[in-house]
Amino acid sequence: AAVAWCGGSECRFVFESREERRRTMSTKEGNRFLLVFHTVVVTLVGVCGGLLLGLSIWATVNHNQEIFGLKYSGSSFLNVVGRLGILGIIVGGALVVAAILGYLSTLRDGCGTFWKIIYGIIASVLVLLLIAIAVGNLLFATRSNPKELENFFFDAWNESLKDPSYVAQLCQIEQTYHCRGFYDDSCNSTQQMQCPSCDTPVDPSITAGCWNKVLDDFKKYYYPVGILSAILALLLSMDLIAICAI
Repeated sequence: AAVAWCGGSECRFVFESREERRRTMSTKEGNRFLLVFHTVVVTLVGVCGGLLLGLSIWATVNHNQEIFGLKYSGSSFLNVVGRLGILGIIVGGALVVAAILGYLSTLRDGCGTFWKIIYGIIASVLVLLLIAIAVGNLLFATRSNPKELENFFFDAWNESLKDPSYVAQLCQIEQTYHCRGFYDDSCNSTQQMQCPSCDTPVDPSITAGCWNKVLDDFKKYYYPVGILSAILALLLSMDLIAICAI
């Protein structure tokens, strides 16, 4: 088959075989599929990043000095992550930036190549971070009693007991989770068994402590977050391969 090629005022015919034409068309179809896949991935990454960023900013603005409504002035890693939402802001912002760079990387000029390299670097870092988040959440979800989280909530509970302005929030937790005390309803003078003095008494038939109730509620979020992080890490890993062929 003859294909016309023109440059300036000159035109000439280039003969290519049917096999070459078939190979060229197949390559174009493959690139088109990879481009669609890349666009879907970066759109999903951008949406997830935007939701996480917005939620983290909202949590920071509205609960900057509180953990689930409780007073806490400690300096543990969980306090930084849980109270200030720093990890959520970092990851959410990085996902949004990666999505923007992902769109820029499809440009057909020289800038597209530059953005492709930048996108590849950031996406690689995000894959490692998402894998770490997925592993961490799934480990928390499968462990019967994560000690770090228990100490975290235990300190916040006891600190709130000492501040009268936070006692009402402890009572609200007991009403919401139908529990009494931190570990159980043995409300004696020892630190580990103290219970708040509530205006509305808790049902005396309730003996379960609030820690186990809160932990069960937490675990409902660990699995979805862990699985979503693993899926995003997998998609970004596949997209890193796809973007090299586009």
